[in-house]
Amino acid sequence: MQVPPSERAALPSKLAPAVPALTADLRFGRHLIQPLERRLLVDGEPAGLGARAFDLLLALAAQPGTLLTKSQLLDAVWPGLVVEESNLATQISALRKVLGGDVIVTIPGRGYRFSARIEAGADLAPESHAATPAAPAPASAPAKLQTNLPATLPRIVGRADDLAALHELVDQHRLVSIVGAGGMGKSLLTQHLLDGRRGNYVHGVCWVDLATVTDEALLAGAVAAALGVQLGGREAIPGLCRAVVPLQVLLALDNAEQVLEGVARMAAALLDAAQDLRLVVTSQVPLKLAAERVYRVGPLAVPPGPLPAAQACEFGAVALFVERARAADSRFMLTDANAPAAIELCRALDGLALAIELAAARAPMLGVQRLAASMGDRLKLLTTSHNRAAPPRQQTLRAAMEWSHGFLDERERAVFRRLAVFAGSTSLTTIQQVVAGTTGDGELEEWALLDALALLVDRSLVNVIVPDGSVEPRYRLLNSTRAYALERLKEAGEEEALRGRHMQAVAAFCDSAWHQVFSGDIGWHDWLQSFQLDADNAREAMSQALISRDRVAALQIGTTCLHASYDMPAAQQLALAEQCAALVDDDVPASLQGRLAVRIALTLVDIRPDLALEAATKAWALGQAWEMPGGDRFLAYLAACSVAMAAGRNPGGALQQQTALGQARALEDPRWPPQRRVWRARVEFASADAASPLTGRLGRAALSLEVASGGSGYYTRCQLIAAELAAQDAPAATQTGEALVAELQGGRNERALAFAQTHLAAAWMALGDLSRARSLAQAAWPRSLVFGLRPYGAEHLAALAALEARPHAAARLAGYADEACSANSQTRGPNEAHAYALACTRARAALGDAEFDHLHAEGRLLRDEQIKAIAFAASDA
Repeated sequence: MQVPPSERAALPSKLAPAVPALTADLRFGRHLIQPLERRLLVDGEPAGLGARAFDLLLALAAQPGTLLTKSQLLDAVWPGLVVEESNLATQISALRKVLGGDVIVTIPGRGYRFSARIEAGADLAPESHAATPAAPAPASAPAKLQTNLPATLPRIVGRADDLAALHELVDQHRLVSIVGAGGMGKSLLTQHLLDGRRGNYVHGVCWVDLATVTDEALLAGAVAAALGVQLGGREAIPGLCRAVVPLQVLLALDNAEQVLEGVARMAAALLDAAQDLRLVVTSQVPLKLAAERVYRVGPLAVPPGPLPAAQACEFGAVALFVERARAADSRFMLTDANAPAAIELCRALDGLALAIELAAARAPMLGVQRLAASMGDRLKLLTTSHNRAAPPRQQTLRAAMEWSHGFLDERERAVFRRLAVFAGSTSLTTIQQVVAGTTGDGELEEWALLDALALLVDRSLVNVIVPDGSVEPRYRLLNSTRAYALERLKEAGEEEALRGRHMQAVAAFCDSAWHQVFSGDIGWHDWLQSFQLDADNAREAMSQALISRDRVAALQIGTTCLHASYDMPAAQQLALAEQCAALVDDDVPASLQGRLAVRIALTLVDIRPDLALEAATKAWALGQAWEMPGGDRFLAYLAACSVAMAAGRNPGGALQQQTALGQARALEDPRWPPQRRVWRARVEFASADAASPLTGRLGRAALSLEVASGGSGYYTRCQLIAAELAAQDAPAATQTGEALVAELQGGRNERALAFAQTHLAAAWMALGDLSRARSLAQAAWPRSLVFGLRPYGAEHLAALAALEARPHAAARLAGYADEACSANSQTRGPNEAHAYALACTRARAALGDAEFDHLHAEGRLLRDEQIKAIAFAASDA
């Protein structure tokens, strides 16, 4: 239905309620929107826009960064009228001719997004807030999931069509590889892709940077750490597959070319195992997998010949050059006079994003014409390689680095090459410790270093990262840049000295971090996140310590790395523990030996209980001296706790466990912070009789200390549900369980969720609410299979069937549960034993001995995939 002509006159500038109106002036790049005057200025001159095109621009600019659907825009620009979508496309095209191709991004099948960066001080309408509001999370997702994306992404230039095509590809295919030469901008393009799809998946999006991963064995651990999931078992990739099976997530693996074969194998395994997982991989070469769809990112578009400035900016390479030059100096302008030189410069740089950014950083100082003319011999270096066998990155990025390096003074060059010893990102404090010192141009003081570092950041040679929840920036060389800087470091003859400084700085940091975690000044979760930022540097420094035969530095680093190894695969934990143990000799201080022995015991207690007890016993023997005045009382206490924990996992260790617990109680100081006292509480809870009413109180005490120490306490809370149920306090178990399930629901810790749901189902069965119990068991069972938890769940499925008067199913499920326990060499806990006995008793009474025994034996032969249909059938079979 159309609006009457008498009313239409007032409508052209009026936006639909779904799109807020823009009333204040808004500036972006060379453009200024003046809504009240209904005018768009380009470089201060009015641009010719039709009324509909201007209304469309107002609608989009009112909500920068927000996807607006075609329906919203049609209602905003043609209110009350029924028009064809082709009208919208026509007006979008008209806007792009004036604004350039990157300001309005098309999201195929969905709508359009205004992507220009709003300059500081530009006001939006009262209804419009953040420049790039986050996409709404799915209803089942928690408030915030770890993405590892930068808090603010640089504006992407010249890639609107690439981004739109990638959105479409990811919708259609589960594995998309973004392939191109180094410096093409693959990483930023992929980050924008993920940023635009945050709300499309139940478990969000996750960015994994593989730039520092050079060993295939570390791939699965890097992905697990980025996702925030735990690897189970000793084999890393199968453990990762189990962890991601329940997740609906878009996962991006960046810089895959370093470990291409490993990434290909891991990607194939993940896609086979996890049906709701989607992968985006950036690499210089394809993975060559059958499921892969390759999207090749080419150079940014360069004009074919000289053009006026306005037309030149419609090409991505020139637009990027202008964008970065204006970022370096807001006074920079591309004019008809200097546009030909800018075009020639972009052509000389092959449209490579990194090289163009490096050039743009110098443009405000030198001017475009002089910048283009100054290349001279460097132009030949950028386009000619003396080694045809060299990889493409060395023929292009190396040339760009050489050219940029030529602009640096001696002080800047010294800082640049010395930063190469850092793996991943690092803090300014550590940079000052390692990099400051004598250079070829004299002494490099710490604050002079800061000035040089700022210049390197300005020139895009060093990246600045501000991690989530942190206020302190970190500094990082991209991998290719670091490789070039390492060559310069070797040429300068500084590599050995700088690696030694780096090793000592990291060893001191790790030594301090060990004490910090027990100080009470920082919570456990915050400490772990903080330490993980330097995990790459720790690995690099430990390798250097081993090369240098510096046992003390290696053990300071290795011990603290073990303390932060909760997400590390079991095989890697064992290897690191054995490596550290082999380094101990009489020259290593006794306190460091004891610290290592304690940490090995606590790390291996569930992996190799025998080795854990051996290490704990050694720690306690060393700890006898620590009880003396002036000794480390806490380390003696921790040694006693480790003995108690390890002894409880070994046959016949009950007496030793209780003796060690008594020693820990005697050593514990009530004035200690919870980060210290939690260890004895954990051991007390783990060693208590699960059926004792006292156990619940011990569990709550341990949980209280865990939370006070800054941990999540998820698994202690799972054990607490079981303990409360074993103590026949089902109401308390349901209260604890419901709270935990609600907290875990929609997150990524699916293993803890499966435990919690299983125990909670058993608690509701004890209270007679079979409907709630069935719902929880049905949700938990698939996860239980993924994480190898069937011995904990099968008995409860059998009990549920018996309580629902399905004796045939109960008998089969009891047989299946028996086989599951035998296969895993596990002894039933009190709750599982009770559930199994209930199932067998009821089923045998209903069926008789012969029929029960027959069905029970049949159940031992059942396969995992058959259980769901039997356990959750509507009637008995």
